[in-house]
Amino acid sequence: MNLLGAGMLMLLMMSGLRAQTRSPNVILILVDDQGWGTTSVQMEAALASSKSDYFHTPNLENLARGSMVFSNGYAAHPNCSPSRASVLTGKSPAQLNFTDIIDRDTGPLYEGNFLIPPQHVNELSSSDFTIAEWIKKFKPEYRAAHFGKWHLGNGGPAHHGFDGGDGPTTNAEGEHNPASNPKRIYSTTEKAINWMEQQVTADKPFYLQISHYAVHLSMEASPTAEATVEDWEKGERHDHAKFAAMSWDLDKAVGQLLDKIGDLGIEKDTYVIYTSDNGTYPTTNPANINGPLHGWKASLWEGGTRVPFMVKGPGIAAGRSDTQVVGYDLFPTICDWLGIQELPHGSEGGSLVSLLNGQSSPVVRPNDYLVFHFPHYQLQKGSHPASSIYWEGYKMIKFYETGELRLYDLTNDLGEERNISYIYPDVLRKMNGMMEEYLDKVHGKVPALNAQYMEDKDPGRQFKDRKLSIMQEPYFILK
Repeated sequence: MNLLGAGMLMLLMMSGLRAQTRSPNVILILVDDQGWGTTSVQMEAALASSKSDYFHTPNLENLARGSMVFSNGYAAHPNCSPSRASVLTGKSPAQLNFTDIIDRDTGPLYEGNFLIPPQHVNELSSSDFTIAEWIKKFKPEYRAAHFGKWHLGNGGPAHHGFDGGDGPTTNAEGEHNPASNPKRIYSTTEKAINWMEQQVTADKPFYLQISHYAVHLSMEASPTAEATVEDWEKGERHDHAKFAAMSWDLDKAVGQLLDKIGDLGIEKDTYVIYTSDNGTYPTTNPANINGPLHGWKASLWEGGTRVPFMVKGPGIAAGRSDTQVVGYDLFPTICDWLGIQELPHGSEGGSLVSLLNGQSSPVVRPNDYLVFHFPHYQLQKGSHPASSIYWEGYKMIKFYETGELRLYDLTNDLGEERNISYIYPDVLRKMNGMMEEYLDKVHGKVPALNAQYMEDKDPGRQFKDRKLSIMQEPYFILK
């Protein structure tokens, strides 16, 4: 071999070595209010109703084919701000005391009701590390950006470790946009793509979060999308054309991003996570807008917290998993991908890497249960202060107005139609004890009795005598 040939061989070998050792990129696509069962991805293999009977999302279907799809994927909270804070910090909303959306702490949802909800934080704390800050602490070569909806206050992404972003945005930026850019779907995607190209050109590994304003109200869609859905046959569960068109626009933008990942030649080095901040809202058929699930956003029923959850990337075994995963599992998972062994104090998630690699290893968290905490009213959505806990296939919900506890076997009762608390009182008692112990440990705040309400609206009655009719079925109250 001549000298030129040897040199070329050496360059090729070095290029191959760099390709094998290149630091991975991570892209998180966080959608707003996209419920489980509201896309054309069938979230549970044996359940046809876990995909929409009207909405079409072909790019999500393509993503799902190469991903691990979690049928039991959960947002950490049924409302946006707490859920987003949890994803960024790896901690539950209860521990963060981020249990309602920012700037909602007065008015009719806090005054004049049977209970007085606790006050919650109104911004992402500067004392909690975000995933961007944590990555840079151990991997300073990384760059990070957050485009789209922030809704966490405190200066926006730039104040929390991100090099690029749109500032401290809220829901407002997603409303009243030009028809060509509904919900800022396309401009947000374009900014993310441009930033991604810059990092690839500079040979910088990156963490990129794209937090879409869609499919949150108000509904917006492009003329192209609206024309496209006109020919679709409406379903029995889903029939809202505007929502269908908005979902189509969002799906198209997701496809643009995925195509660009391929064009840039970084597909083999890039993890893509797709999920939602909570379930969706009722439209024309509120009984089951989230597929066969009961409830919707702002409730601790399954429709409020169970969401689409897919992960694709190098080494990930495409397929399905029924393991329960939650938004704050993403923080330790990303750290695991990047070789960061240490986690911030108080981290509550567990790495999904072994599971994603096709192993049957369980997700190891500090607790062997999951607690969801929403001690607030959202009366316009039928929500009252509550907490829930998942353990060993069971789900328990506590309603603070009455002290009522409900128990469900989700394996056999996905729609939460049969309260089995009176059949398994020992299980109920154990789960309630675990939940109370957890909330005490993380200093989770609970509502207080409104004595003035009792005096004005319910004189002579006792708190334990009040019954809140949520469903007409047996209930069990621990003494």
